Amino acid sequence: MNDSEQLENGPDLARWLGFGGLIPFVFCATMAHSGNQQLAAYSLVGIANFGAVILSFVGAVHWGLAMQGERHPYWYAWSITPALLGWAAITLLGIRLGILALVPAFTLAWSVDRQAFLRDLLPVWHMRLRNILTVGAVLALILATFAPVIE
Repeated sequence: MNDSEQLENGPDLARWLGFGGLIPFVFCATMAHSGNQQLAAYSLVGIANFGAVILSFVGAVHWGLAMQGERHPYWYAWSITPALLGWAAITLLGIRLGILALVPAFTLAWSVDRQAFLRDLLPVWHMRLRNILTVGAVLALILATFAPVIE
């Protein structure tokens, strides 16, 4: 990969790891529709917890931005916000509502990343990857939320 492709597409490893991060989302959303009560229940807990963990990861990017140069201290405050939103969603809400609450949290985190990108704080490849990964995570969360209740 030449330098211009690297700038546009980003590091291969980042793309592989990013897309690999969708596997737990897709797996859990699919298993939530399995028809097996125990597997579906574990899958709902799994996708909720993984969503909260990934929100923490997404926010951590902004902690890194805050450490670079003369960044405004609000980057530090924002960097922990996705983790707090994820924690609140899975701790304070029921499982389905908690999973559904992760959707606007991911959307908000994406919008803050977009603002950072528009200020040239994030590279083009990061935002392209972030767009795809956010759509994938959000769709999986919505799919899991609406899995049938098995009695």
